[in-house]
Amino acid sequence: MKSKISLNSSYPYLLSLPAVLLVASVSIYPTLFSFYLSMTRFRSGAVQFVGLKNFSILLSTSHFYESLSATMVFLVFYVAITVIVSLLVALMLNSGIAASGLYMTVIFLPWILSEITSGVVWRWFFYRDYGILQNLLGPLFDNATIITTPGGAMGIVTAATIWRSVSFGMLLLLAGLQTIPKEVYEAANVDGAVGFIQFRRITWPLLFPTVIVTTAFLTIQAVNNVGMFLSITDGGPGRATEVLSLYMYREAIQYFNLGYGASLSVLLLLLNAVLAAVYLRFLKRENALAA
Repeated sequence: MKSKISLNSSYPYLLSLPAVLLVASVSIYPTLFSFYLSMTRFRSGAVQFVGLKNFSILLSTSHFYESLSATMVFLVFYVAITVIVSLLVALMLNSGIAASGLYMTVIFLPWILSEITSGVVWRWFFYRDYGILQNLLGPLFDNATIITTPGGAMGIVTAATIWRSVSFGMLLLLAGLQTIPKEVYEAANVDGAVGFIQFRRITWPLLFPTVIVTTAFLTIQAVNNVGMFLSITDGGPGRATEVLSLYMYREAIQYFNLGYGASLSVLLLLLNAVLAAVYLRFLKRENALAA
């Protein structure tokens, strides 16, 4: 009898064991191995343990801080604009407009495309001689090639990434909107709360936790984004759009400086963890106030 009870209690863990092992093999092990690599250096085909020397070199170079600055600029504009546009689209679709299914199909097309495909298309848009958007927007910038200027290149990558990510943010926010009971809005209509007042007093407070979660996901995507930068600007002009993730890719993959690249990956992991902790703490505080 006891053995039967023991088997029943351990059965769920046995079922989940393959998934746990899979996650450990593709996530936990590479993370731990990156920590190990970050404290090594390859010299003459041999691995040398150097401790924290890679981090010391990394934190003392201006290249790291330039990449960090580019990452922060991209993160702020990308996340803020994507959340705002996604919220507006989600509100529009949630209002029950006609042909909403068609609109959702069109909105999701950019998300279906790979980052490299989307990036190549946007780079074509800004070719000097035959780029469609270059010919349209060039006169506003004294006919300069927009993608060859630091601000223009960052703006193009940001716009392209927003274009691709709006559908993801919209899906999360639309799901949050549809969890709000319709009875709340009906009661608000009886009390005369309509339009922006209804949004400010009902929709926004109830949707705010979903907004925080969406912002956290987009922030993590922004910090780790490399495909769009690589396919549109390749970090140029100069190093104006070489964000931390692209910097890490160059060091580890192109230059085969694995120890230095691994130290960059560890710092990116810590940056992701800090940003996620900030969002979770903020969300927990809001839930506590709501309770």
